[in-house]
Amino acid sequence: MAACCATVSGTQEYFRKVPISLSKQKNIDGLAVSALGAGTYLGPSDDATDEQYWKILVEAGLGGVNIFDTAVNYRGQRSERILGKALKTLDGRGFPRSSFVVGTKGGFFPCEGSPESFDEYVRVHFLDTGIVAPQEIAAGVHCMSPAFLETQIETSLRNLQIECIDQYFLHNPEVQLRETGEEIFYKRLEKAFQLFEKKVAEKKIARYGLATWDGFRQKKGSLQLAQAVQCAKNAGGEAHHFQLIQIPFNLVMLEGISMKNQLFGKEKLSVLEAARQSKIAVMVSSPLMQGQVKLLCSRVFESLPKEESRMIAALQFVLSTPQISTAFIGMKDLAHWMENQKGLLKDGWSLAEWTAACAHLGIVE
Repeated sequence: MAACCATVSGTQEYFRKVPISLSKQKNIDGLAVSALGAGTYLGPSDDATDEQYWKILVEAGLGGVNIFDTAVNYRGQRSERILGKALKTLDGRGFPRSSFVVGTKGGFFPCEGSPESFDEYVRVHFLDTGIVAPQEIAAGVHCMSPAFLETQIETSLRNLQIECIDQYFLHNPEVQLRETGEEIFYKRLEKAFQLFEKKVAEKKIARYGLATWDGFRQKKGSLQLAQAVQCAKNAGGEAHHFQLIQIPFNLVMLEGISMKNQLFGKEKLSVLEAARQSKIAVMVSSPLMQGQVKLLCSRVFESLPKEESRMIAALQFVLSTPQISTAFIGMKDLAHWMENQKGLLKDGWSLAEWTAACAHLGIVE
């Protein structure tokens, strides 16, 4: 019987077929995953971009990447659908569903069609149907009520053409926190986690987490990982399935290790330290800051171990950071994929090299 999700044996078998540097093979909840993952965020909602993504997702799946990241709202639901198509193609080429860790997100209202139809789409599909109440909406674009998230999980399963989502993320929950305040926010978060635990029991998702942009990067008013973990314990007990967070992290956005904004008992920790204490896997978005890191001054790269390009050096810094499991990069161009693949095939920096680079950059972990 074919597996409906990623499996320990399936992901291990993947790397026997497609070997990469052992330093770039990570472990999440027993699953073997590549330190570099493929993202699907950028680009217009058109057929040409779909074709580009499909080709690169397949190339990546054949070339050492076995973890994918998307969201129901990316490119008007097209990114999920094209990832589903790529998974089918990979299965036909000898790489079954059990080889790949598939992650998606819910929280922002998705839309189909032109952006101008967004308000109408939300009204017709969510407000008029009673799935969402107006008071549950934040910033006009975000909802994390159980009824809404349940529809999004089902939509994602259809789009991806899979039976179970390996990693389901609540998408940028800080949008709600800014509007509601902490008391209401954590009550809403606990209710969302109750739904996720129910979906784990139904084998619709395998584990869940928080995908953030600035939620863990603020000095004041940041998401608190300890409180999120408590919400998960309230929802699912000690054996809860809250196991993941996503944060942006690169040579410019270094708050994950440099900012002590997490209250953990009587201590103040960085989010990476708090994640280590909580046994939460950390994934990274925007490791190359959409290519902008190459524009940093030469002095930054002179302080890093020598690599064949600035992009590889920037990627190696991120992938060599302790506590980071996977960094997701959106790729639509074959040349970009081939360069990024080099980061998978070569060994990461040693802890001593990474620590020295941090010292030169003025980062104190």
